[in-house]
Amino acid sequence: MNIFIIGSGTFGTAIANELATNLNNDVMLYCRSIDKVNEINISNSNLKYFPNKKLNNRLIATNKIEDINNYEIVFIALPSSVLINSLDKFQKHISKDHLLVNLSKGIFKNGITIVDFLEKKFNTKNVVSLKGPSFAVEIMENSKTLLTLGYSNDDQLKKIKKIFLKSNIYIDSTKDIRGVEILSVIKNIYALIMGIIDAKYNSPNTRFMFLSKIFSEIRLLNTHMNGELNTLFLACGLGDVCLTSLNDLSRNRTLGLLIGKGFYEPNSKENTVVIEGLNSINTIFSMLDEVLIEQLPLLNKLNSFFNAQEKRFIIDFNDFFKD
Repeated sequence: MNIFIIGSGTFGTAIANELATNLNNDVMLYCRSIDKVNEINISNSNLKYFPNKKLNNRLIATNKIEDINNYEIVFIALPSSVLINSLDKFQKHISKDHLLVNLSKGIFKNGITIVDFLEKKFNTKNVVSLKGPSFAVEIMENSKTLLTLGYSNDDQLKKIKKIFLKSNIYIDSTKDIRGVEILSVIKNIYALIMGIIDAKYNSPNTRFMFLSKIFSEIRLLNTHMNGELNTLFLACGLGDVCLTSLNDLSRNRTLGLLIGKGFYEPNSKENTVVIEGLNSINTIFSMLDEVLIEQLPLLNKLNSFFNAQEKRFIIDFNDFFKD
């Protein structure tokens, strides 16, 4: 299969490298910089993101947009903050014949997901979502990994499973594309909270007390935003929530740890931390009514904190665990 990947950051590079292990795949990684292209093609490396790793020598890089015309499957692996502007240059080259695979996480105004955006921008319904508990560094280490594919037809599912054959990535699946997209955003928000709790309390009892509450709130949010309940039990749901919330490789959890220790102030203009979860809180919160907000005390607390209504994240157990 011919696979073109837009985005040569950590996750785009890791997925491209893994796909290149399948000898039936021809994989091309798009980079803006000709220096990056030369580094990958000549030295088989991407030192900025993986300084100690060699890339598969079958992986080819390009900075020529028109090369996408020779590829059938296109992966989108861009940060949501730059996705809209970065994809403008591909407008004339992506067609309905391309299968678009969204790896990016984010949500726009009024609950528009990245898949929604891609469908409208490129006038196509041939878009799937691939998400799940995965750190790019672990994929580069050949760790066995399970991802969830949100798809709409069996041909899409067949193609995605085929390109990951003989790789370390396994696939579970659902036709609830929206649920897969929504959960990939929500889990980042709640990973912040879990980091805060672990910073404040060295107690397994307290950790899982709050983790239970987190799952409860995620279930409510996912349902409210038109995701299906069963999707919560796939890799993109419980698996990704646990990975992002409980592992110190998670940027969102790490930010939560800083907040819990009092090393982060949300209104500090000197703070340059850019985390996916932060960019999503206001968007999601604006979609909620007062009745639902009352049922989401953890999200409400986090929203108040990041909107500088509170200088410190104070835990009052009675606020979160009412009768």
